[in-house]
Amino acid sequence: MTHNIDAGNAERRKVLTGSIKLLVSIGFVFVLVPFFKSIPWPEEATPENSTLILADSLTPGRPLLVTLKDGSQVFVTRPDAATTENLQAISPDILWYGTAPGLLDQDYLVVQAHSSQDEAITYLGPQANWSGGFVAKSGAAWDVAGRALKPFPGHPGGSAMKVSNLIPAHWRRHDDGVLLMPAPVDTSTAQGEDS
Repeated sequence: MTHNIDAGNAERRKVLTGSIKLLVSIGFVFVLVPFFKSIPWPEEATPENSTLILADSLTPGRPLLVTLKDGSQVFVTRPDAATTENLQAISPDILWYGTAPGLLDQDYLVVQAHSSQDEAITYLGPQANWSGGFVAKSGAAWDVAGRALKPFPGHPGGSAMKVSNLIPAHWRRHDDGVLLMPAPVDTSTAQGEDS
């Protein structure tokens, strides 16, 4: 007995067979997704000299001075709504330099605790026209995001000297806190001296 299948039925069978194969493939992927999610994948390696600061130990909006394992110091700030609002309200006219895009949208603001001239800085809380930030003995001032400020009424430093922004420190989110990492050491100059 021979089956005569007309061309229209043959085409419909091909489409139906292809659709079934596609649906089976999609179902197979959906079955595999939970399996792959359950596999404990290795986490990114934690640098040797890193320092973990738990979010609970940070007072929102107030910088915390942290000494890293390599001896360097950084200020860590977990911005709250008021801090973010104050930072965004700072006029670009009183900044020595423009800001990096996305700087004020981060979960943490982490800057080195010294200026580019290696001058130690301290945190000075809000007062009068000053919404809080960092100052140096030279009279330079920065906001808590590390942006260098020009003198303005209420400027706590009073220096008209142009200074650079504070150097951001290396960090990354880690579970319920922030993992602070020491600045990478430039070994190229040391290697060049040995040669």
